[in-house]
Amino acid sequence: MSAIQCILGAAFSIIPPVLPLMLPGMGIHDSAALRLWAGAILGAAPLAAAITSPGWGRISDRLDRRLIILISCTAAGTSTALMCFATQPLQLLALRLAMGFFGGHVAASMAIVSAATPTGRMGYALGFMATAQLAGTLIGPLIGGVIADSFHSFRAPFFGAAVAAVAVAALMLRVPARPASVEPAAAATGSREPKLARGIWLWIAVLLLCQWAILCPQPMISLFVLQLVGPRADLATLAGLAFSIVALSGLICAPLLGVLGDTIGARRVLLIGVLGAAACNFSQAFAHHYGVFVAERFCAGLFLAGIIPTANSLLAHQSAAGNRGHVYGLSAGATFLGGFLGPMSGGAFAAALGLRSVFIGSAGLLALAAAVISWNARAPNPRWSCSA
Repeated sequence: MSAIQCILGAAFSIIPPVLPLMLPGMGIHDSAALRLWAGAILGAAPLAAAITSPGWGRISDRLDRRLIILISCTAAGTSTALMCFATQPLQLLALRLAMGFFGGHVAASMAIVSAATPTGRMGYALGFMATAQLAGTLIGPLIGGVIADSFHSFRAPFFGAAVAAVAVAALMLRVPARPASVEPAAAATGSREPKLARGIWLWIAVLLLCQWAILCPQPMISLFVLQLVGPRADLATLAGLAFSIVALSGLICAPLLGVLGDTIGARRVLLIGVLGAAACNFSQAFAHHYGVFVAERFCAGLFLAGIIPTANSLLAHQSAAGNRGHVYGLSAGATFLGGFLGPMSGGAFAAALGLRSVFIGSAGLLALAAAVISWNARAPNPRWSCSA
């Protein structure tokens, strides 16, 4: 599952650094309109996925979760391939919506891993898978930039993303079916799904705020790099590197933070990660040299790597194995909603207040998430209760 998440992360993240750069070829030349279109197109897929992920999560509790992943990847790969032939921004927007509609692979993947993991190793397992996903997500833009520069076309990366998504089908043959001991929640009880605990909703809210903050600057990274270095032949590669440098620090830290969460408490690790990421994102607003900007993004990755897997490990310890598809469907929906709000608000902030404002806004959202985590620190169990 880690290999699958790495491939999917890379395939679907090839697009962000090249999308804003290809919009002028579609007739979008005004800088404010360019920023708004970039935010809307990048946010379309997360919006559709936010709406459909809870439903996919419920379905994955009843059907073979491998089938959900196959359907999601095939549909997303097809949509990505068709983007290569888009000639108008509206066509890109429609295809990104279609990609997000089949975004059920996240909930199904996390449910598969959490059902196969001992309780005491949950943080490590989800951290390991998150490392693979983060590596793919943040190395993908660099791959996309290199492909675009190598083929002298901003459309070439779309084919690469589609091929990688379809390749996941072969890896799915290596994933075991649902363990016999894990029964679907509703089927096992013969009744409706159990009511979700209050702590689950609080951690879902934290996930929403954190993902919103993480993705707020994304559609503006390429434009910010252009502002720092000016027009040059390797612009797409430099933009991809600015995206992907976070992956290097994430590869170093995510498994370590998962183990640390299993040892000293996930809530503490989550709070440290959120506060550290807020400080690093705030500092990026004041970068005036490309090297400094890349170094600050590397430092941000040291903290960002542990946020999502730590929050998901908290969710796993508050839900039954047979009901985790539903829980992770809700968490994936919140994460995707943050992925929609992030690019949209980032585009709006940049259009109204300038490119640097998106980094300040991102830091503010992370500070708000830290406040929610601290407010939720009241239960007696310091490790895995809703306040852990």
